[in-house]
Amino acid sequence: MSSASSILSGCLQRSYPSRSHMQEQRPLRAQTSAGENTVADRALLGMVARLYYLEDLPRVDIAERLGISRFKVARLLTRAREEGVVTIAVHDHGLPDPLLSEELRAALDLRECHVVRSHGTRDNVRQQLGATAAEVLSATLSDGEVLGLTWGRSLTATTSQLSALPRVTVVQLTGFVSGEMGASPVELVREASQRAGGAVYPIFSPLFVKDAETADNLKQHPDIQKALRLFPQVTTAVVSVGSWNPPVTQVREVLAPDDVAHATARGCVADVAGILVREDGSLVDPEFQRRTVSISHEELHAVPRVMAVAGGEEKAEAIRAIAKAGLMTSLVTDHALAEAALAAIRDE
Repeated sequence: MSSASSILSGCLQRSYPSRSHMQEQRPLRAQTSAGENTVADRALLGMVARLYYLEDLPRVDIAERLGISRFKVARLLTRAREEGVVTIAVHDHGLPDPLLSEELRAALDLRECHVVRSHGTRDNVRQQLGATAAEVLSATLSDGEVLGLTWGRSLTATTSQLSALPRVTVVQLTGFVSGEMGASPVELVREASQRAGGAVYPIFSPLFVKDAETADNLKQHPDIQKALRLFPQVTTAVVSVGSWNPPVTQVREVLAPDDVAHATARGCVADVAGILVREDGSLVDPEFQRRTVSISHEELHAVPRVMAVAGGEEKAEAIRAIAKAGLMTSLVTDHALAEAALAAIRDE
C-alpha cells in the first residue's frame, strides 16, 4: 500500500465505518475513470490542493510525500479547480491593468491611458479611479502650470485624494450646476488650490443660462473675466464625461426639458465641460453652446493635455465620442468601460 493510501485509509476507517455509508455520501458527479470520485480519491484531491495552495509545496515534493507520480498531482490540481474544491479570487481592486491600458490608448488614439481594475458600487469605482487620477496628477504636474477643472462626482473623488501638488495655478473651467455641493466646480478648485498653494480662479456663475445675451453679460463680470482669460493658458484640464445613451449625467438633470429633448433629437450622446457632442464627435448645437458660461469647444480642444476621468461600461459610447471630438488626450477609467469600448470598436 502506498503512503498516500495508508494515510487515507486510516482517516476513512474512522470516518466511514461501512461501504454502504460511503456509497450514500458519494457526490452525484459522474465518475470519469475507475476509482475516481470515491471518498478516498476526494480526500486525496483535497490533500494535494492543501499542500500545493496553502503550504506552497512544489508538485515534485507533494508526489514524493504521498507516494504518487507528479503527473497525478498535476491532474488532481486541475480537477480541484474544475470541481470547485479550489477557487481562486484575485483582489485587484484599484490596481492598474497595463495591457488593457495600452490597447485602449491605441484604439482611441490617446497620448496616455490608465485602466484600473475596479469593482463594487459606482461610488467604489469612482474612489478607485479618483485615487489613480490623483496619483497621476501629483506625479506629472510641474511648478508654474495652469490646471483647469470642471465638475462631477469622479472629479470630487480625484481632488479629495490629492495628497500634494506642485505650485500650480488652478482655474475653474465651467460655471456651476445645482446638485451636490461637494461636486461643485467651485469646491473642487478650492480643494485643489489648497494642495497646490497657488492662485485660484473660480467662476461664480451658473453653467447654463436662458439665452446667449445673459451668458455674454455674465462673462463681462470682472471676476469671471479673470478666469476666462486664463483658458488659453491652461496646460492640463481634468474633466468628467457624461453619457446620454444611456443617461448617466448630471447635465440632463439641470437642463430644461425642452433643451434635453432638442439635444436628444439632434443626436447627443455625451457631454464634457458643458459641451454637448454627437456620436461622431461633432457639436450637437453651436447656438446652444453660446448659452453656457464655460470653456468653449475650441479652447478645450487647444489645451495640450485633457485628462478625462470616467468609469462604467454605460459610458463607453460617450468616451468614444469625446475621443473623436478631440476633447481628451488622456483617460483614467475602469476595466468595464475599457472592455466595452474595445468590443464596440472591434464590432465596427
